[in-house]
Amino acid sequence: GGCCPGASRHRFAYNEAGQVRIRAGLPIYECNARCRCGAECPNRVVQRGIRYDLCIFRTADGRGWGVRTLQRIRKNSFVMEYVGEIITSEEAERRGQVYDRQGATYLFDLDYVEDVYTVDAAHYGNISHFVNHSCDPNMQVYNVFIENLDQRLPRIALFATRAIRAGEELTFDYNMHVDPVDAESTRMDSNFGLVGGSLGGSPRSRARIECKCGAASCRKYLF
Repeated sequence: GGCCPGASRHRFAYNEAGQVRIRAGLPIYECNARCRCGAECPNRVVQRGIRYDLCIFRTADGRGWGVRTLQRIRKNSFVMEYVGEIITSEEAERRGQVYDRQGATYLFDLDYVEDVYTVDAAHYGNISHFVNHSCDPNMQVYNVFIENLDQRLPRIALFATRAIRAGEELTFDYNMHVDPVDAESTRMDSNFGLVGGSLGGSPRSRARIECKCGAASCRKYLF
């Protein structure tokens, strides 16, 4: 029908309710300006932006600011995009050293195929800037391509891994690794600097950073 996944022989990533149905690690190709479909096409999800009421709050356990949802979120639903300034890895290295001294960083490496660019949400971004880490997160990272199909520059979308109740804090794993189910999925590997708290560190920091997520499966260290 002229939609992007069909034209490129990729499986449609969403069901009719807009829930992701492919495993983490596989890319999502949404429809774009060249497609003949309209704005309500079920293959236009991330590009519609945040659809839930979310709020920023101050955590009580030393993790700085956090984000919670004010509405129930269904499993596999798109929650938010991680947005920031796209910089080169060389510039990210330089900024990371500055952020280390300040005790916080907002760097997310775009290493879907190669580590060339990084998203820096320190000065430009959205509410994802305040989302905390958890070793047992309720959101999962996916690489999404819409108007731009350069595999070095995916958009970073966060989807619910389970049903999330109203009032619950939103989290994702800053050091997520996807099991290499196939050649395509081995490309998915998020390498993230600490967000929003006062713990410090960066994707390239060698220091071990204590984790305070409180999950039963906590790895004790972020990096």
